[in-house]
Amino acid sequence: MQAPGIAFTVEEKIQIARAIRKCGIKRALVAYPPAHISEKQATEKIVKEHIFPETFALGRAIRNDVDAIYETGSNIALHLPFRMERMDEVLDSVRYASTKGRIVEVAVVDVMKNDIKDVIKMAKLVSEAGADIVQLPDTTGIGSPRKIRALFTEAKASLDVEIETHCHNDLGGAIANAYAALEGGADHVDATVYGIGERNGITDLASFSGILESEGISTGIDRNELKHVYSKILDVILSKAGPGFFARNFPAVGENTITNTAGTHVAYSDVFSAGGMSFNVYAGKSMIKRVLESSNMQSDDMIVRDVLMAVKNRSAETGKCVTSDEIIKMAGEIIGKSH
Repeated sequence: MQAPGIAFTVEEKIQIARAIRKCGIKRALVAYPPAHISEKQATEKIVKEHIFPETFALGRAIRNDVDAIYETGSNIALHLPFRMERMDEVLDSVRYASTKGRIVEVAVVDVMKNDIKDVIKMAKLVSEAGADIVQLPDTTGIGSPRKIRALFTEAKASLDVEIETHCHNDLGGAIANAYAALEGGADHVDATVYGIGERNGITDLASFSGILESEGISTGIDRNELKHVYSKILDVILSKAGPGFFARNFPAVGENTITNTAGTHVAYSDVFSAGGMSFNVYAGKSMIKRVLESSNMQSDDMIVRDVLMAVKNRSAETGKCVTSDEIIKMAGEIIGKSH
């Protein structure tokens, strides 16, 4: 859904969803409805067309986000906060989601930074609250096949629900780690075309499915259709982010490894530079506030809110990311009108 320098219009999302379905993909996470009206519209259209047998949309583990996702007709995917300060409220939201009659998936964020026993304990709480699927994501991409395999082996033995892996590629291990999770008992593996995603992305769909096929594991993916999808997405990447995208996206040394797009990731980052963020409909208030403060501009809550909405609207309308310079200009206009 997100990658540095890349944004999609609603129609582009629909076209991509149709193309991916033709490959044989049956299950997809398509948007983040609480982020912007365009995300809600994209999800609603994908659900209405019945493009995928199982459609999921993402949000935070709070009631308002559950409602926003439910209204689209989608299954519900929730992510826990990076800092667990109000666990009772989080579990209440999962219980609430479980009453909606949809498949509920919950991601326990950043599992590689925690002890396996603590991760399993958290996963059990989430499953007992009503999650049908528990995702164990290597959010910061620091896992190794050995560690991932051990985690999923323990999770499979300890949990009575389906488990899913979501491996980031910061160090280049996403494909190997996803396979290790599968060996450990993962029921689902998250993957994207060209592996694009937050920072420098996650497991690549073509590579991972190719490895599975070479091991005699049927994926149901049409390789010829998949090539067409990759060609289509390549054109999109080149037009929106330029030919340098793949160098920037390279593991370990590419600048995308330290470039955030989602506001939930930036909110808990200790490092800031305007160049280390990419702004589209997934931008958050903390991202805008940091840009304004770095330019010594007024950054009270109302200004931040208005600038954020302007950024999201422009990104959704144009299908492009908004630069920090453009944000500063937009903020200047908004501040000027408020005086």
